[in-house]
Amino acid sequence: MATEAVGTGARSVSVLRPAPRTGPRSDAARTISAAQIRNEDVEPVCGIRLNVVRDIGKCVAWRDVMGRHLSKDVIDDVTEVAAGCDSVARACNAAVSVLHGHTGAAVDVLLLSPGQLSVVAFSGAWQAPAAVPSHYGVVGHVLATGRPAAIDDASIAYAGLHTGRPVGSVVCAPLSEPSDLPIGVLNIEFDHVVTDPVLWADELAEVGRRLRQRIDELGGPPAESREELLLRHTLGFATAHSGVQLAGMACRAAIELTGLGSATVLTRRITPPGQAQHPLRQTAAHTAAGACDLPAQVTELPTHLLSALVDAVCRHGASRTLGDPSGEDVRGFEPLVQAGVRTLLAFPVRGTAPDPRLEVAMLVMDELEVRVDPGTVTVLELLMANAAECYDRLGALHQMQALAETDPLTGLRHVGPFTEQLAAARIGRTALLVIDVDNFKQINDRLGHAAGDKVLVDLATGMRECLRKGDELFRVGGDEFVAIVDVPDDAEAVRVADRLVAAARDNGSAVSVGVALRRPAEPAEATLRRADLAMYSAKQDTQYAVCSAE
Repeated sequence: MATEAVGTGARSVSVLRPAPRTGPRSDAARTISAAQIRNEDVEPVCGIRLNVVRDIGKCVAWRDVMGRHLSKDVIDDVTEVAAGCDSVARACNAAVSVLHGHTGAAVDVLLLSPGQLSVVAFSGAWQAPAAVPSHYGVVGHVLATGRPAAIDDASIAYAGLHTGRPVGSVVCAPLSEPSDLPIGVLNIEFDHVVTDPVLWADELAEVGRRLRQRIDELGGPPAESREELLLRHTLGFATAHSGVQLAGMACRAAIELTGLGSATVLTRRITPPGQAQHPLRQTAAHTAAGACDLPAQVTELPTHLLSALVDAVCRHGASRTLGDPSGEDVRGFEPLVQAGVRTLLAFPVRGTAPDPRLEVAMLVMDELEVRVDPGTVTVLELLMANAAECYDRLGALHQMQALAETDPLTGLRHVGPFTEQLAAARIGRTALLVIDVDNFKQINDRLGHAAGDKVLVDLATGMRECLRKGDELFRVGGDEFVAIVDVPDDAEAVRVADRLVAAARDNGSAVSVGVALRRPAEPAEATLRRADLAMYSAKQDTQYAVCSAE
């Protein structure tokens, strides 16, 4: 392999020219010093110019890697180039550039941040993700185990991962010392299958160890920026499944953003003008490790007093304390100070729903006097506005889901939710009661469908009211209902059925009920069939409207 020394007095780094797109690849190469990688442009080699980005050390170079590995010289080159960089980002980019120049593969460095791996350096492809989940693929496996790993042929597992770019072998190594947890991973994706990828991974582990040392020397991974934190929590809000979960996420976000010790979300129902206000209630709270549990102290205040204080601090939008309460005028806020609050940020949390049902306030507190930057207050106010929008969307989603799952005539849930509940039926504990309205067709034919609808509504109301908490009545057909009840034995299930018959009679109707308790090794669908057959038997019985299944 031909080489050319560029510069004197500096150890040289092998960087080879890109392989031609057609025809056999050439080993034509030249060497450049580590200093040149950091600071200079490389002159054209065989008519192809290798650009090295000044001060970042990003070198674009290629070679044929089939059957070759990371030599000690390449590992030393990474170490030397990273040592000349003055920031973690530059050191990672320099390491990626050297590895890409040696392998011609896509190389990336991913550093651990809350809930994800952020891509801080990448080379070898035009587009890369900003971050991936911390449990994703081989990088997540390496992060969790702290050991290097390799995939001989990832063409199937990674199929479609990149547009137009194939994936062959993948090797990945942790950024860690033997005794430390990884702070990230170093990953190489080849576009073909390489010889002995396990050896590649072992050699890459040494690169990862040295890069970790340099990152530690530079002060460790860069801290999450305010913008990154805001984005992370904004995306997190969208994953909430309930208002309580969303409020808890908002509390944790507020503590992370402000650095204060605790946060709580207080809510109350909106009342019409002229009526007494509902008291504020705590929906969620979070206290940082080692901080005083101020939410518990504040919510012990009399409800009328807490409501008045929150109304005062939220009257004009967000507000914040401006100093040590021992030296400031705290008149009107004595109860908060007595509860241990020395720093307070207060936010009304308002969405854009045209008819909101709740008034919401967030209090972010600390037992120490802290001067919070006004910009932080503004960012937190924006974050809480986003949380309010997510709550409005969550409410609309739940409303649409309820409409989709509920029978509009009777208000009972119907077949979809019933199927889910049926699948969860417990052996020896869950009884199915199939209920059919007697002579319902004659009611419709003689009195009309409006009268028939009224019969169904009255029946549904009466039967639902006689069920115990935890049991549920479903409408599964035109005049057919099923109750899923939790009982200790068949006898109790029959007693529940008797109550349903009595409730129907009180509403001027008659029903027939089939009862079946799920047996060991019996599919829930088979239990339902037995209950259905028992219901038809009850219809044939002129004396008793309830029949227990065989």
